[in-house]
Amino acid sequence: MVDRLQRKFMLITTTTLFLVLFIFVITLNLINIININRQSDSLLSLIQEYDGNLPREFKDVKPKNIYDFYGFINKNDYNKRVPIHNIYFSVKIFYDGSILVNIRNNDSIDILDAKSLAENVINSNRYKGYKGFYKFLVSDMYGYKLVSFVDSSNDISKSVDFAIISMFVVILFVCIFGIILNFVSKYAIKPFIDNIEKQKVFITNAGHEIKTPLAIILANTEVIEIFNGENEWTKSTINQVKRLDGLVKRLLSLSKMDENNFRIDRKEVYFGKIVSEIVNDFEVYANTKNLKIIRNIDEDLMFNCSEEYIRDLVSILIDNAIKYCDDCGKIEVFLNYKGGKIEFCVSNTFNNGINGNMDYLFDRFYRMDNSRSRDTGGYGLGLSIADSIVRHHKGKIDAFYKDGKISFNIVFNKIN
Repeated sequence: MVDRLQRKFMLITTTTLFLVLFIFVITLNLINIININRQSDSLLSLIQEYDGNLPREFKDVKPKNIYDFYGFINKNDYNKRVPIHNIYFSVKIFYDGSILVNIRNNDSIDILDAKSLAENVINSNRYKGYKGFYKFLVSDMYGYKLVSFVDSSNDISKSVDFAIISMFVVILFVCIFGIILNFVSKYAIKPFIDNIEKQKVFITNAGHEIKTPLAIILANTEVIEIFNGENEWTKSTINQVKRLDGLVKRLLSLSKMDENNFRIDRKEVYFGKIVSEIVNDFEVYANTKNLKIIRNIDEDLMFNCSEEYIRDLVSILIDNAIKYCDDCGKIEVFLNYKGGKIEFCVSNTFNNGINGNMDYLFDRFYRMDNSRSRDTGGYGLGLSIADSIVRHHKGKIDAFYKDGKISFNIVFNKIN
């Protein structure tokens, strides 16, 4: 249980940190993209304002990208900058059908490609957007349409690089944090561990202390019945003593399985025959409640397990199904081997459920119906014990409700 608590603490903490950093990085990248778009829009508007060209004062500057038009000039990288004529061009499409292409400020595209690009933009009926790596803006001028393009490939590339690097930094930071957390988490959850250990000691000590007075009460009551005969008070006392004794045994069993040094002795057993045998034992009890048990069991299925605990597991699930099955309902028991895994399922009809996961049923002392649990002698511990048994066999158990049926599904690895 301590290891599970530590893993859960680490998972929650690391996941929370990752989500916070992920949201921060996404926000940062969105701001970066918005700024790039805003700056490229400003540049396109400036080109449109000067009829497809930049003003003369810009032509004496050699910017590396759009940022340089707004003062983000890296003086140490001046000689490596892309010349101004490499980043934009414009096309005028006159209403009489003639086209004037201005590519004097772009060496990477020819007249035919520029003309084709502009015609595609006009036919798309969009006045702004992207065509490949070019961002465009369309303006209605006197007698013609002016389509201006800015080569945004460099800025898009930088945005992608920034996104990749930022995500890599986040993942690296989370990994380092996870490694550090693995060492310090033990100290963070130490108060909880101490509390759990105290609970275990209390349950064990209290359980053993209660056993003796219970045995005395039961013996004294039986002596009274021998001399004075059975009556409703002695009968009630014996029933309550047996109920309390059963509760103590369940608590001690759970406490034992929660110990870190708890180990189970395994051996190869016929899992299928064990299930069939237990189903047969419960069938008479089910018939008294007009319940039908449907079985689909591979009786030759072998499993390396603790026979004692596996018998407890099967008994708990079938007993639980009988207790909570609807009147004249149906119980299904399934056991099969598929894809290297053993699948064991017990389900029963139950009309008062809500579709979805019901793993909360494995919580200690949880009862779906308190009055019904008391009538059937339940403690709210059986499914919690079943969960512990499955975990100690390296398996997985889950509960869900669907279409008027509660199902408990268990998956074991054939070799574990």
